[in-house]
Amino acid sequence: MSASSSERSAEPPKPAAVTDMAFTPELQMANMLGLCEAQMESALQDSDKAVDTLIQAFTSLVDTTRSINALTESLPAEIKATVASDLNQQVQAISKQMASAVVAFQFYDKLTQRLGHVRYSLSTLALFVCDRSQAANPDQWRRLLNTLRRLYRTEEERQIFQSIMDGIASEQVHEASSASGSDSMADSKIGEIELF
Repeated sequence: MSASSSERSAEPPKPAAVTDMAFTPELQMANMLGLCEAQMESALQDSDKAVDTLIQAFTSLVDTTRSINALTESLPAEIKATVASDLNQQVQAISKQMASAVVAFQFYDKLTQRLGHVRYSLSTLALFVCDRSQAANPDQWRRLLNTLRRLYRTEEERQIFQSIMDGIASEQVHEASSASGSDSMADSKIGEIELF
């Protein structure tokens, strides 16, 4: 008994068969690299939305702190003497927390820049490996690596790139990077801005 047209339309579409003609290792590698790049882009878009919400909340806190300061200044002298110091302490505590948040936003900005570099590297590599004449040529690989090397703006990124190019295992590079990353987070000063 054959399925009705409504039953057939409810079935999920079957993936297209990979023919011997369409299959190449390079194409499969490019597809996987494209998948990694697309998932990274999706994750970045989701995190950007969350960070936008945090920035709005942060901006609201700044405005509220300014309003509290203005109210404190407008209090009558007899009330100001008893309440103002407590309010000032609270406002200073909030200001300190906001300064810490600024530093955290800087680390997020650094993260998104680095992930952008990875996305570019993946998509560039995907295009590169599909061209067999380039992929088989050591000079073309050197050109590709020089192009990718120029992406990196921070010293940490350059060191990671050079370590991998020198043949150091990625696990060792990750361990060294994790140790130096926690040091740089601890060394960050409140209100200090790092340009990268």
